[in-house]
Amino acid sequence: MKPRTKLQKAVVKSAGKLSPLSDYQRQQAIKHTAPHIAKLDSKGNYVCLDCAHQWHGEKAESVICPECGVKLQVDTTRRWNFRVLDYFAIITKRDGFQVIRMFLLSTKLRKGDKANYWIDEAFQRWITPSGENLIISRRRNFMARYCDSWDWGSDLELRNEHYAHSVGPYKIIGRRSVIPELIRNGFKSNLHECNPHYLFNQILLDNKYETMWKVGQFELVRYFIKSSYELDRLWPSIKVIIRHNYHVKDANLWCDLMRFLREMNKDTRNPKFICPENLQAAHDEWQCRVEAKREKEREREARLRELDEEQRYLHNIKKVRKDQRKYQKAKRKFFNLLFTDKELSVKPLVSIQEFIDEGKHFHHCVFVNKYYEKPQSLILHTMIAGEPVATIEFNLEKMEIVQCRGKFNSKPEQYDRIVALINRNKGQIAKKILA
Repeated sequence: MKPRTKLQKAVVKSAGKLSPLSDYQRQQAIKHTAPHIAKLDSKGNYVCLDCAHQWHGEKAESVICPECGVKLQVDTTRRWNFRVLDYFAIITKRDGFQVIRMFLLSTKLRKGDKANYWIDEAFQRWITPSGENLIISRRRNFMARYCDSWDWGSDLELRNEHYAHSVGPYKIIGRRSVIPELIRNGFKSNLHECNPHYLFNQILLDNKYETMWKVGQFELVRYFIKSSYELDRLWPSIKVIIRHNYHVKDANLWCDLMRFLREMNKDTRNPKFICPENLQAAHDEWQCRVEAKREKEREREARLRELDEEQRYLHNIKKVRKDQRKYQKAKRKFFNLLFTDKELSVKPLVSIQEFIDEGKHFHHCVFVNKYYEKPQSLILHTMIAGEPVATIEFNLEKMEIVQCRGKFNSKPEQYDRIVALINRNKGQIAKKILA
């Protein structure tokens, strides 16, 4: 796209001054982003897929190759060929702009060969001190719907925003150089697991995020970047916890607690309620109270139904059908999604009854807090051999996992595998969004 405005011309001019990836940055990207694997057979023979060296040793979860000195994760499966794609970022500045350079690293590992690495720059995000964004990017392959479908033969040029440009980096490589405005607004060097693009935009544009970041409420910042619609409603409570030096360690649980307190008509500005010493215990206690209150209401309605049972029964059925129709209309196009990984399978919840069953099985609030009414959330569940193991909330706007919970809101044993499986299949979700 030809630059037309003064800002676009300034960005294109500055983009030409950026240095190519240095040998040191390339080495660091390979070291921290690429997978490093040692294959182990049943006889105790190891093969380093980085340098192809072979040796004999005791079984372990990780080993150090005696030839190249690289720490390797041990793999005992029959798979010998690996191809992994991962993004990494370099955070720098140029001519007063904050620049996030996104590179794609392709790693090919094969038995008997040295590892093969290929790196190229996919796009650059240029952010002004006022929070305005411009994209310098490769062209997308025609009709491609997957995040990694770049036309590597095209030039890095000024282009329109695309959902693929919202992809988050797996690692940040090298020293992070930021503009003075970000330093002024509280950013030092640690991203605290936030996507740098969303973080920089928010702390430049919204003083609520700036305030939370400056006082160290990093969990809340990370949560509201993914679920920003709740921030305005909860901001009075957040100001109270900031004044009382209370740091939220699990933003999902704390926000759920706020919903329970509102439903119980409690003061959500009272530190007695909103600054619990044990957040998990407080969350569970108020969840039980909410469920007990709702059960009492159901019992009261049951008693009232005895006066005119047929009329009230039909009224309740209509309400359930109305909620089901509304949910199906909003999320029907995702219902045929199915992601599998050996014994793991992930698929969306397709009915209100499944939300009820999921909440009862895991003892969490996926039904109590009406997650089926969230417009930008896709609720999925993971099964192993027909048994549910986790519930996942996926944000359709940010294309990120908001939370993954097992029983009693615990972190499931298969968490890393579930996250990796969903991340590998983001393209299928994106395709459904565009359908």
